[in-house]
Amino acid sequence: MKDEIRILVLEDVPADVVMINHELRKARLNFRCKRVETKDEFLQQLKQHSPDVILSDHGLPGFDGFSALAIAKDKCPDVPFIFVTSALGEEMTIETFESGATDYVLKNRLSNLVPAMQRALREAEGKRKRLEAEEALCKSEERFRMLVAGVKDYAIFMLDPDGLINSWNAGAEWMKGYRAEEIIGHHFSRFYTREDVQKHKPDEALHTAAAEGRYEEEGWRLGKGGSKFLAHVVITALRDEMGQLCGFAHVTQNITERRAAEEALRKSEQLYRTLAGSIPGGGVAVFDQELRHLVVEGEEVLEALGLSKATLEGKTLSEVFPPESCDRMEPVYRAALSGTKVILEAPYRDRAYLVQAVPLRNGEGKIHAGMVMGLDITERKATEDKLRKLNEDLEQRVRERTAALEAANKELDAFNYSVSHDLRTPLRHIDGFVELLQVNAADKLDRQSLGHLQKIVESAKRMGGLIDDLLAFSRMGRAKLRATKLSLDDLVRAARKDLEGPTEGRKIEWVIQPLPNVQGDPVLLRQAMVNLISNAIKYTRTRPKARIEIGASQTETEMVAFVRDNGVGFDMKYASKLFGVFQRLHHSAEFEGTGIGLANVRRIIQRHGGRTWAEGALDGGATFYFSLPKPREVADEPKETRPGGG
Repeated sequence: MKDEIRILVLEDVPADVVMINHELRKARLNFRCKRVETKDEFLQQLKQHSPDVILSDHGLPGFDGFSALAIAKDKCPDVPFIFVTSALGEEMTIETFESGATDYVLKNRLSNLVPAMQRALREAEGKRKRLEAEEALCKSEERFRMLVAGVKDYAIFMLDPDGLINSWNAGAEWMKGYRAEEIIGHHFSRFYTREDVQKHKPDEALHTAAAEGRYEEEGWRLGKGGSKFLAHVVITALRDEMGQLCGFAHVTQNITERRAAEEALRKSEQLYRTLAGSIPGGGVAVFDQELRHLVVEGEEVLEALGLSKATLEGKTLSEVFPPESCDRMEPVYRAALSGTKVILEAPYRDRAYLVQAVPLRNGEGKIHAGMVMGLDITERKATEDKLRKLNEDLEQRVRERTAALEAANKELDAFNYSVSHDLRTPLRHIDGFVELLQVNAADKLDRQSLGHLQKIVESAKRMGGLIDDLLAFSRMGRAKLRATKLSLDDLVRAARKDLEGPTEGRKIEWVIQPLPNVQGDPVLLRQAMVNLISNAIKYTRTRPKARIEIGASQTETEMVAFVRDNGVGFDMKYASKLFGVFQRLHHSAEFEGTGIGLANVRRIIQRHGGRTWAEGALDGGATFYFSLPKPREVADEPKETRPGGG
């Protein structure tokens, strides 16, 4: 009985309710009582608080007990309903029970109320438990029926005592190929091979199951059409309450794939053992789905770990290692069996190990086992630590060298200032005094002396030009790069415009191919193009008709541009000197210049991460190349070559 009984009383006389409560308290019942006297109050209480028992008078103003009983049977049919009334004739007594009341108690005999309530509550509780048990049994039977019918990995069917099939599940249809209507009523021996039938194996299986309660074996079975598969079979005898044999439960599992996987695993064991033996300081273990070690190799690493093949092979993780070690290692094993490759470093004692766990798959790609490999990397870690220390020392040296270079650059800036101011002063003095001599003493000097003065003027100007070019070359190496996407076509057009003076009156055939976009500093790259084109203009001066070609090609990583001319060319054995400072292959009397232009080109291109080189032949023209790394965006596709004249 409940700790507290909820009682709903339908009574219009409060004094009668007091008497009822008094009787219940005398029996030391723990209860909570609620009185109602109208239909609306009764319905509201049933809706809000379902009672454990209902006590009702027969007659109430505007409402009667039989109407209340009908409502209670509709709203809460399992709640006991007891009439508590003043008088009850024979006809009303019969109607009371026919209407479904649990019991009745006369008000002048309220001593019978507590036993009636207790009896009603016990019966209600027993009925509730019985209904729950019946419902649970029905659900269990339905779940079992659905489970057996829906299982496809196992063929499950029933046999009568003679071995005739009388049930057939989806797994049996899938495994053996027969539909239920094709096989029910046939003897189960049709699943055996002819040889096994001749040896009476089906009869022996039923005889053993009947005698011992169970028969189990592995062997070949037949499906529809004669297809063979390797099966694990369990036959269980079914008996009734009297112990009489009423049939057999027959369960078949197709183990053909499992046997093939086991055979493949067995054949591969030697491979894994050979693999482990060929890894110095390494070990290999193959484990199954239960984390049981099937193959273990690697004596050196096992000895270092305090283990052996005998302690590992055939044992699971939990059978060998303490719980804390299992907690660390089991997730690694499980990950491999789920198809995830795991690599980690694991320190153990005074050694370091690289651990790798991988899944092992059969011919169909299914995971049937896992493999864990351990490699002693203690010495490698020590070497890495040494390399790390060397790198740190190298970085410190680089920092020191960088500081030294910064100091040297400051000294170079001071030198540039000295060159640009202090060295120019005596040059201005030389130029000034020569001019005074030319003006004031020209009539006193012979032609040879005047020629000497003119050479002094030209040398001073050439010296000034060298100083200017040297300062420009120095600044070029320290100028900040402002890289952007550029059109090489635009740079060439701008360079040609800058060089209109030197080309005036010249007959030049310009052949300019479509040029790609590049990434770089617009000012510096324009200067490089000016220097290269200027070089071509200068060294074709001796040709009646000069030809200057500008083009480009691209690889996957860089753009290569060239400026080609039909000028005087050069000897390839001196090609290495072309881009050096003050390096000239022609006398200044033939071609003017200071030997800084190509050096500036090389410095500009190197700062952009590119290369410079040249090809030529004496009196056969020259081609100067430079490369730039390809910009991130794809350059424009080259178009047809368009020749031009200047």
